[in-house]
This record gives sequence, structure tokens and C-alpha cells, in this order.
Amino acid sequence: MTSTGRILLLLALLAPGAASAWLVVLPDSLTVSTEVVRLGEVSLSPVPAEAAAVLLAEAGEQGGSTIVTRQGVLRRLVALGLADAVQLDGAKRCVIRFGGSLIDPSALQVEAERLLGTLLPAAAPGAPATWCEVTLPGGAVAASGPWSLACSRREPLPPGRSQVRLELLDGWQAREVPATVVVHAHGEVAVARVAVERDQPVADTMFDWRWLDLAEVPAGLVSSRLQLAQSSAARTLRAGEQLRATDLKPTPVVRAGDMVELLVQRGSVAVSVAALARQSGSVGQTIPVRNELTGRLVNARVAGPGRVEWRR
Repeated sequence: MTSTGRILLLLALLAPGAASAWLVVLPDSLTVSTEVVRLGEVSLSPVPAEAAAVLLAEAGEQGGSTIVTRQGVLRRLVALGLADAVQLDGAKRCVIRFGGSLIDPSALQVEAERLLGTLLPAAAPGAPATWCEVTLPGGAVAASGPWSLACSRREPLPPGRSQVRLELLDGWQAREVPATVVVHAHGEVAVARVAVERDQPVADTMFDWRWLDLAEVPAGLVSSRLQLAQSSAARTLRAGEQLRATDLKPTPVVRAGDMVELLVQRGSVAVSVAALARQSGSVGQTIPVRNELTGRLVNARVAGPGRVEWRR
């Protein structure tokens, strides 16, 4: 950056009475169907209304293309007194191509819904079908020829609201299209039939189960009977309370003071001896046990009811 550019940047960032920070994000390229381009049409992030109206480029007699730079945008904002608290990000240079054709918004919407539909989680057995709502940014989108949408995400979308980045592929250029997706997936939500005491092992028969849209219920609710496996209540539950994941904890399969089988492994050799559990533990937890043969205290992994393992 030149000394002039640094001065302009400092003036923009250090101006007195600066408003709350706002961001200009330039794309690598943009195709437009209009004769003029303003900042609000170029920036990938929302900008204040007055800044959005700032003229950045005009088409020549033959249309063609032009280049807009971060430094050029900043200079224009400074000259108009609109650079208070602005930050610039994205591409350093944006190629703007004139003469494009507007994409039918309904066609873009249909393609986005089709693409994001491939990322919906499978409905649980017995549950209503999973579906989603997709909201795309407003405003006209132009392309220079045939176009398509792509998404780099591969993992299924979670229930509820998510932000997903789509790419609009238009011949020689790719542009980001942010999409808001609300996934309507149903889960079985549990409501306690009777009071459940703290530390009491839980079973699905203690609860009434109701299929609910997980996009419309508080986050963190238990949504599958499988979540109850080998679990106990982490707190006392009243009848009629909805069950949350934080209300569950692993049920200990070894209790402090129990005699357990300690499997001592060293390489390919394994020896089983009696041991005394010094602490309660669930499957997978590490607890201290005393080897009754040697009197030695070791930290062993709980392998199941009455069984622990220790690798030397």
C-alpha cells in the first residue's frame, strides 16, 4: 500500500465521532445487468443506506468490464465523509462485468431448495418427513450466461436455523450467495409421567413421548429414546417436565467399594485379578482401583458391570 493509501486508511479508522463499525466485503467478481454499479450492490455484507448509494462504476459505450479495488472504495467513502468506522474485507480487486442478464429469482430459489434438500437429515423411523425453508438475499442477481449453484458443505444440516454459503457459478466467475436455512426435523420429545429422583436410572416408560418439530422447541431437549440408554437423572424431575439432555448423566456400572475383576494387559499377555473399586464409574470412565493381589492402587478404565481394564 502507498503512503497515500495508508493515510486514507488511518483517516477512515481514526476519524472522531465514529459510528458503530460496519463492513464492506468485496467479491472477486460480479456480473450486472445495469449501466451503473453502487456499493450496496457490490458488497457481500450489508452497508448503511447512505453508503449503499455510493456510485462505484459505470458501463462504457460497449459495456465491457471494469475493476473496483478496496483502496478505491475507501478513497470514495473518505471523499464523501462516509468512512467513519468502516472496515474493508474480501477480495482486493473486484472485476465488474456489464451486460449480464437478470436471473429469475424463482429459478434461483428452486435451485437453492433442491441443492439444500440433499443436505437434510433423514427422518427418524415413524417421524413426519423432514423439510426446510430457504431464504436468499434480496436484490437482483445477474449472470453472463448459463449458471448453477454449488455448496461445499457435505454433512447433514442440523434441525433449526443455519447459515449456509452457496456458490453461484457463472462461466468464468464464482460468487458467494449466503442462504438462511430452517430445517424442520421431528424428534420424540420426552415429558415425565411421574417424578424422577436424582440418580435414579431412567427408562422410556417413565416418559410420554411426542413428535415435535425441533425447529420450534427449545434447544437441548432429549429428542430420541436412544439418549436414555445407560443413563440416570442428573437432577430431580417433576411430573410434566420436559426432559433435557443436561438432565441425564451416565449410570455407574461400578460403585465405590465394589469388588471388581481387574484385567491387567501388557502387550499380548492379559491377567485377571480381583480389585476393590475406590470410586464409582460408568462405562469408559477411568477410576482408581486397588489390586488385591499386590495392594497397588491403579487408574483403570471401566469396561462394563464389575469389570475394569488397566494397560501397563
